Amino acid sequence: MGKQESVDDWFQMAKDLAKAERELKIEQWVEVTIYYGYEEKQVSLYHYNLPREIYFRYQWVIRWRMAKLQCQYPKQIVSTSLYFYDKRSGESMDVNGCLSKLMSTKAQITKAERKMNEYIEHNRQNNMFFDENTDEELVKFREKFERKKIECAECEKRLELLVERKRNNQ
Repeated sequence: MGKQESVDDWFQMAKDLAKAERELKIEQWVEVTIYYGYEEKQVSLYHYNLPREIYFRYQWVIRWRMAKLQCQYPKQIVSTSLYFYDKRSGESMDVNGCLSKLMSTKAQITKAERKMNEYIEHNRQNNMFFDENTDEELVKFREKFERKKIECAECEKRLELLVERKRNNQ
């Protein structure tokens, strides 16, 4: 039976994700489109492109704009479309997106590093025969940990190349 996660674990994971976001210099923006119609018959009525914090703080403005447009087009169903992305790279912030996976990986690396340090500290204090270099679990863990860090660094380089290409095309 698995250990139930505590609220502290959740908060720590959120902190790790925020740290990863800062390290990657992610600028979270949202593109809001108000439209009516379906699929190829969609008519765009209004478009916002703004920082995510502003969007969440001033959602009432978008609801107000939607209500006004619904009054202008009473026979149509007025809807919104949201697209969350990183302004710097242009990458989507979707859960399955490259950027979200990179943030998650960096957060997992931070968590693993913290757990490894706790393990080492615990064994130093409670096991007088503990040797960091010969402990089987620790050696295996460090090998996996190093591979994960290398994969993450490669992914970060790909993201930086993407940002550079975007800047050069503008």
